[in-house]
Amino acid sequence: MKKVLIITYYWPPAGGAGVQRALKFVKYLPQFGWEPIVLTVENPDSPTEDLSLLGDIPKECKVYKTRSFEPFDIYKKFMGKKSDEKIPGDILLQTGNVSLKDKLAKWVRVNLFIPDAKIGWKKYAVKKGVEIIEDENIDLIFTTSPPQTTALIGRKLSKLTGVKWVADFRDPWMEIVYYQNLNRSRITKTIDSSLESKVMNDANTIVTISEDMSRLLKEKAKSQNIVVIPNGFDETDFDPVEFTKNDKFTIAYTGSMSKDRVPYPFINALKKMIYGDGIRNIQMKFAGKFCPEFYEAIKNENLTEFFIIQDFVPHKESTKILQSANALLLVIDNVPNNKGFLTGKLFEYMGCRKPIFAIGPVDGDANRIIKETDCGTMIDYADNEGAYKSLRMMYNSWENDSIDYKFNVEGFSREHLTKKLTEIFEEITE
Repeated sequence: MKKVLIITYYWPPAGGAGVQRALKFVKYLPQFGWEPIVLTVENPDSPTEDLSLLGDIPKECKVYKTRSFEPFDIYKKFMGKKSDEKIPGDILLQTGNVSLKDKLAKWVRVNLFIPDAKIGWKKYAVKKGVEIIEDENIDLIFTTSPPQTTALIGRKLSKLTGVKWVADFRDPWMEIVYYQNLNRSRITKTIDSSLESKVMNDANTIVTISEDMSRLLKEKAKSQNIVVIPNGFDETDFDPVEFTKNDKFTIAYTGSMSKDRVPYPFINALKKMIYGDGIRNIQMKFAGKFCPEFYEAIKNENLTEFFIIQDFVPHKESTKILQSANALLLVIDNVPNNKGFLTGKLFEYMGCRKPIFAIGPVDGDANRIIKETDCGTMIDYADNEGAYKSLRMMYNSWENDSIDYKFNVEGFSREHLTKKLTEIFEEITE
């Protein structure tokens, strides 16, 4: 069995969407003749923790951990926070009443730590990675980003050892969402762009999650081999559920919601259905981290009583919330260059086989997949009337016990997508 070194910053017990892709690849790689060996960090700065994900790691999988210098440790001391306090994942997106200290800390974070605040892991990971490659006779290196630091680690290890390297990108590099509205200095962007170029051109193959992301990366590395392997869903995450009709039409959302994801057309449609059509048997079940702008939006429209909102929940519990709902809300960040955004949430929703009410770029990759799989509807950010018509249609279908979608989602199972990844591995190592 060939061996692949998987380098990932996010790994259980860390929770959240960033963990899922590497974890599920590791889970299914042995089925296709590849032994995964994981290199991760022992003191990660992760906004959430999910112990339930530990059950997905194969018992025979070797996991090596190294220490890392974490700038957020300094940030916590600077801000007077407790050492074990979790820092929100969307901290760079926060606006509003931000203190001078926060502004200074954010400036340091985005201008001095290049390409990201995880760069303090690089020297420890490279040192350990060389040992692993030599001791384990590694055949291939696989990195998954963000953080982009992992790609720098993979590049360095490949150059030091001669082992070929596959670089996986779940998000863009320079165009990643939390940098789009921040003032990075010219010299910072120049240095970061140079690092991006070196990574893009030195990897043996680049893997990314969407066609639009592939197009964007191709512009930066015209001679590079770029392969699209989207995110997916794991059938084993979903327990068999007997259909029982809820007393109320229930719409669920799980995960984080920054100011760029506030679902204004959805909120507008809710208001029209509740106060215009007199529909009261409707409720929203939301679990995760939500920005102040979201709470303000539902309060301003007098909708707070229709929302049941709880904090982050473990992945297993999250899927139960989704499976018990009648429709699922998805929002693509309303930022430039978002046509290729394929959040892992989309595929989790697809695995639930419940209608997806999506808000995002209607000419983007997410809507293309929603249409191809016939699993929901996407509305543009400004289409309030379209949002009302679509939500009302989903409500009417629930009321009449009818199903309007076919859910042709089998091609997006994690097992199937891991098989595609191993085909790339085999081609590179022939």
